[in-house]
Amino acid sequence: MLPMRAFVFAALPLVMVTACGETPDMAATSDPALEAAAYPDILPQNALPKAPNGRLTENSEAELEARGARLQNRAKNL
Repeated sequence: MLPMRAFVFAALPLVMVTACGETPDMAATSDPALEAAAYPDILPQNALPKAPNGRLTENSEAELEARGARLQNRAKNL
């Protein structure tokens, strides 16, 4: 029973401290245009837009190294 009592005594101050925080005024940040906007349609998963594939190629590493070298040269010239 001691571990449960220790947990309660440890958790009680944490709960009390979180109750002391100030909450932001939510009405002040409300945008009437957002409230009047319609909800978007719910689409099935197969109708969702696809992420582009093939961002990395076999030349990506060489291109990144070349870009890094150009940036370092540019920094030296500055």
